[in-house]
Amino acid sequence: MPEKIDLFEVIDTQRGIRYFKPDPVPDELINRLLEAAVKAPSGGAKQGWSFIVIRDPETRRKIGDLYRAGSRFEIGTDLTAQVRRAYGGAQHLEDHIEEVPVLILACIQADPGTTPSAASIFPAVQNILLAARGLGLGSVLTTRQTRFEKEIKQLLSIPDDVTTMALLPIGFPADGTRYGPTRRKPLEEVAFVERWGESWQLGSPGYTSNI
Repeated sequence: MPEKIDLFEVIDTQRGIRYFKPDPVPDELINRLLEAAVKAPSGGAKQGWSFIVIRDPETRRKIGDLYRAGSRFEIGTDLTAQVRRAYGGAQHLEDHIEEVPVLILACIQADPGTTPSAASIFPAVQNILLAARGLGLGSVLTTRQTRFEKEIKQLLSIPDDVTTMALLPIGFPADGTRYGPTRRKPLEEVAFVERWGESWQLGSPGYTSNI
């Protein structure tokens, strides 16, 4: 197992990794990702999640064929360089997803007549993403499999009452691909205090320190 790193270092440096080495991922690392997933909260503590670990090259090839079916990412000229890089990376992953050594398909079982609960699966997905970063692995949340839900359920023998929610590629980052730090909008643009538009800042009106 890699040496443990600080939780907030994991959070501050975790980013979507879309370029991977073909190197195999040890079973114990995949097992640790899955253990992290099932520690997440779920609605009503039902734990209706399931996770399919996909390693078989032929299965990955078939998923790759499905991923490449239909429309491709359109990278507009009016986008920022950062967004263009992200779209380019997404297209690369789509074109080469069968080369990623491990895919984890996160699923959720819904009660009859109800909509699958994203709140009951995406905390588990985020746990996988953070655990991957902590273990020196890369991953990214993809949902393109929802465009061919019927086909992938047939391919993987998934029951009718189970919905696929995310497909996570797992592997060691390719040479030249690095973790964060990430660039994000400043807090004062996205976080407010008491009411919309009142920027959150340390020491702003309405802020009380408990330190």
